[in-house]
Amino acid sequence: MNRMKKITVLGTAVLFMFGLCACGKATVRINDNGTVTEIESSMPSTVEKILEEAEIVLKEGDEVRPSVDTKISEEQEIVVSRRHTIKLTTDGTTKEVDMTGGTVSDLLEQEGITLKEKQHVNYGLDEYLKDGMEVKLFYSYSIKIQCDGTTKTHETEKETVNDALKELGITLGKDDRVTPAASEPLKEDMEIVVNRVTFDTVVETEEIEYETSYEDDSSLPKGEEQVNTEGENGVKEVSYKVTYVDGVEESKEVESETVTKEPVNKVVIVGTKEEAPPVSEEMPPVNEEAPPAPERTVISKKAYYDCNDSSHGYYEITYSDGSVEYEEF
Repeated sequence: MNRMKKITVLGTAVLFMFGLCACGKATVRINDNGTVTEIESSMPSTVEKILEEAEIVLKEGDEVRPSVDTKISEEQEIVVSRRHTIKLTTDGTTKEVDMTGGTVSDLLEQEGITLKEKQHVNYGLDEYLKDGMEVKLFYSYSIKIQCDGTTKTHETEKETVNDALKELGITLGKDDRVTPAASEPLKEDMEIVVNRVTFDTVVETEEIEYETSYEDDSSLPKGEEQVNTEGENGVKEVSYKVTYVDGVEESKEVESETVTKEPVNKVVIVGTKEEAPPVSEEMPPVNEEAPPAPERTVISKKAYYDCNDSSHGYYEITYSDGSVEYEEF
């Protein structure tokens, strides 16, 4: 009987010792804003001590569940919610939002934001928030791109024309043209046109037209013209800078000119000689009964030739007394 009691007491003591060992340690799971750490800690303990053992430092505004003074004696999960300042951008406007713990989805719910059709966020909705995180809401767009002779439809979440072109692997040369401009924000059903611009130098041979000059000649009758020097065009080589848009010539710009043959100008002689007035068929009447004229002298004597016969005409004679007489020849 006494032997049986001893065995029973001894068994009870061993079980008690094993019980102490089993209850002396426990694994605690710590969820620090989405980062999970498991630590084996001596029990009983407090949340504060376990966090110290895990080298997890709390900052002002952070929250812990259960509270730091809670005693723990078994496996349990400690949740740390960090205080964050998040930059939230919607429709091009950015603001700072303070929030403790939570995910991107929680942030949108707190701000009363419901994603619209084709509206997206740059993080997963279940991603935990972190201090300094920049959360942006943006749209996806269906656009058309015309480039290198082809037109394609593309669905993109990029923000600008340039970003969409890069996404499609379209590289722009320094002189290429993009409509709308590469910096323009994308819009639904936007049509983007890329024009390839190239240049070439072309040398062409061209004529230089001669000029005509006129010179007066008093030996020729008035209005009569004679060619003194025949005109001849010159020749020049012109270097053009030619602009092509998608292989089609758009413009030509002169870069340089070289004259290989000077032009010869045409010279025309123009007569300026005045013709004599026609001889009058009626002679002034002669007064036979007039008294003899006083002695007088000839002041001038002008010859006027007949229009039809240059060897006939008449003289107009002016005398010192002012009288005028006509004499045929």
